Amino acid sequence: MQERRKFNRWQADKETFFKSEYDTRQTQVIDISPGGMRLVIDEWAGVGTPVSGRISLLSNQKPFYIQGEVVWVKQALDQLNRTCYIVGIRFNKIRTTPF
Repeated sequence: MQERRKFNRWQADKETFFKSEYDTRQTQVIDISPGGMRLVIDEWAGVGTPVSGRISLLSNQKPFYIQGEVVWVKQALDQLNRTCYIVGIRFNKIRTTPF
């Protein structure tokens, strides 16, 4: 299978806040690249759902702010065997100040 990624990914393992058109929730970032990120969420979010968030990757750096959309969703089980969802987010905008 051909690799479709345009950017390298970095493992993040950071908690952040994920805001969709429905609510704001705390979530875990699995990995991140300049073009997007992969998150674990506990409630389903459909492909095409607009999202925004604030991410701090390093404790000594200011956060950055993203706007993007859900591009894929996979159902999974968390460490306690509860249903969760792994989602791929494509960034549309990245800023160092809030939107």
